[in-house]
Amino acid sequence: MGTILAKTSGLSLKDHTQHVVGQARDWLDAFPFLEEKYAAQTGEALRPQLLHAAEVHDQGKRHPTWQTACRKDAEEGGGRHLLTANLRHELASLDWAAKHGESLTFPEKAAIAAHHGKLAYRHEHRWHEDAGGQFEPYWNEFYRHLRHWTFDAPDDLTEKALNERFRIAGIRTLLQLADTRASIQEKETQNWVPDPEELQFSYTFPYDSPRGVQEAVQEVWDEPAAILRAPTGSGKTDASLLWARHQIDAGRADRCVIAMPTRFTSNSLSIDVDENVSETGLYHSSAWYARYKQDGQEVSPEQRHRAQEMHRMARLLATPVTVCTIDHLCIALTGTREDHHGIFYHLCNSCVVIDEADFYDPFVQANLQVLLRVLRHFDVPILVMSATVPDAATDFYGIDGMAEDTSDLDRTRCTIEDAGNAEIPSEKEEAPFEAEEVLQQIVEAETPTAIVYANTVKRALAYYDWFRERGITPILYHSRFTEPDKKEKEADLIDALGQTAWKEGTANGVAVLTQIGEMSLNISAPVMVSDLCPYDRLAQRAGRLGRFEGMEAGTLYVVTPVKDGTLYPAPYGEYDQDEKAWHPGRPLVETRETLRYGPHSAQDFIDAVDALYSTPNDFAPSTPRIDQNTERLWQHLQDDWLIVNAQEVDEDKGRTDEWMSRDIPPQETVLTLPPPDRFETYAEYRGFEEEHGVTVPAYQVHQKNRDARPDLPHLEKIDIYVADDQEKADEAWCSLAYSSTEGLILNQKRDPSTQDRCL
Repeated sequence: MGTILAKTSGLSLKDHTQHVVGQARDWLDAFPFLEEKYAAQTGEALRPQLLHAAEVHDQGKRHPTWQTACRKDAEEGGGRHLLTANLRHELASLDWAAKHGESLTFPEKAAIAAHHGKLAYRHEHRWHEDAGGQFEPYWNEFYRHLRHWTFDAPDDLTEKALNERFRIAGIRTLLQLADTRASIQEKETQNWVPDPEELQFSYTFPYDSPRGVQEAVQEVWDEPAAILRAPTGSGKTDASLLWARHQIDAGRADRCVIAMPTRFTSNSLSIDVDENVSETGLYHSSAWYARYKQDGQEVSPEQRHRAQEMHRMARLLATPVTVCTIDHLCIALTGTREDHHGIFYHLCNSCVVIDEADFYDPFVQANLQVLLRVLRHFDVPILVMSATVPDAATDFYGIDGMAEDTSDLDRTRCTIEDAGNAEIPSEKEEAPFEAEEVLQQIVEAETPTAIVYANTVKRALAYYDWFRERGITPILYHSRFTEPDKKEKEADLIDALGQTAWKEGTANGVAVLTQIGEMSLNISAPVMVSDLCPYDRLAQRAGRLGRFEGMEAGTLYVVTPVKDGTLYPAPYGEYDQDEKAWHPGRPLVETRETLRYGPHSAQDFIDAVDALYSTPNDFAPSTPRIDQNTERLWQHLQDDWLIVNAQEVDEDKGRTDEWMSRDIPPQETVLTLPPPDRFETYAEYRGFEEEHGVTVPAYQVHQKNRDARPDLPHLEKIDIYVADDQEKADEAWCSLAYSSTEGLILNQKRDPSTQDRCL
């Protein structure tokens, strides 16, 4: 038959195998910690198993059926014959090894079977049907192994499942990585892959010496897990990177993962971190548009390829520092996608920073608690950070060590004043707005500079309209903007109220924000107006007052939202679908009762938050719904560590069929631009959706569509077609009631934007 082929390009199996083995060896040489951690955790050697798996992984391509199909495709171009050959080469590789006396460890077998994602229930039929059922015994072996560990080992079930998952994931992950890198470099064009040496962690501390919080973190950086509490703007990010460098230098990790509460906070932090580390990866569902997509610029195919490769490495947590959301880490525990095993493995070799930990509601906190237990099982160093994390969190997280920056706790940060109640920010007699005088002072200032926080998008739009009626156009920022416009909004906010603007004396403007602007937004103003919110959220908002050096303590005016004279708690409560009404949560009610007006230091905020969450149950109260969701995550950990589950996984929404990372109502993506008649690929459609889509609660979409005014742009359901398929590939909502200044407008009673043309 002549040369045995590995690719339809004519590349030989011998050459491809050498390339994969070389990539595997280079990766291990660059990251010796991987071998050290694997040996300590499993008692086995990583290198010989990985290199042996690399030598055997494609030997099934020697099968006559596969070779014949490959040669025909090489002659004709394309891959039609391989697609119809009914023989998966990785299955045949296991058979080849058995018949040629190549003894494989179980992790090697699993790695070979999974290196193209076929060790999964939805591909089970291939194991039973390919080559006339020749490979069925190998599937049965995997299933028996899974059944033994999952069902027949009653003692310490989860611990054993975790250990076996790590043992298998090491070879599984690194073989896939080596094979992918080799295949990319074998292409004629766009064959760049990041050099392993360039992905080694390196951090340069940007100051002459540590200060405050950076000194405080050193008190606990030899603890297996610790909590760091320090005021906003005190330098926690550099403190966390100092901590990470110490962990890596001490041989406890080889990379750093920083988990943030939201995509927005991830975007902002990745920009701050990137300057002083070797390479920063950013990953979440829209990270491509936040970080990697160069809007408005022509980029070469090679530049785009490089960005895509770094995006892929960030998803796998394979960059020196990866900034992601907590959802990305939690859903990887489920093992319901093939690459979850790679994310899990790299996570186990990292040191992990959980930033703004007190932001999460009890539902997410319960998932975080599971994540922390898994990390501690694998001796992953953990640093939990926040400005206001309460003392009760130490018991909830099971973390003894807490360090605190006490160097500047007693300085007055702001003065809180009562601005009264407000139905909406207007002058209507039936809904008096007591903060009118405060807002008018902002308007009449020589250089209007202020930050306004609204608890809902509707209230943010009302503030926005109030200022515009008086000749000031604020920078409005909420969650209902497209990703490219969010990026522009962030830049506008920094230009108007960022540190450079204050340093150069050019600060000017009013920002109207929702919760999306509470954290990791490095802006400041001398005056703030905020809707009432729980004390810990209020502390985060207050962190944007008088934030920069040389600024005096600011004034925070607190407005109490009311509806028909009663406290309107959205979103700090629960919405009763039957009553069609909001019920306030305990933290909001108690904050309203205990909120002290007058000067506030950082210590005052800490004391108030500690009083608000005095016990672990106050901090993260449990409910039957939360407990059930947590049990489902543990079930994933026990069941889905080897064979990938067949259920649906929604990465964007952070959920499987059985488990959710957050307890949020069903969401819909509304397109703000009419799509083309059809897309070339489904991936192209998904890219269009991410760039021009806005995610909103489904009930609002359906309600607003029913109430639509015929004279205004309204929502409509449209069909999505891909390539030449006659049947539609998907359905999507589309609305033309969108502008880059106001975002997606769901309120059909609101007039269209007069600032710019609705797209």
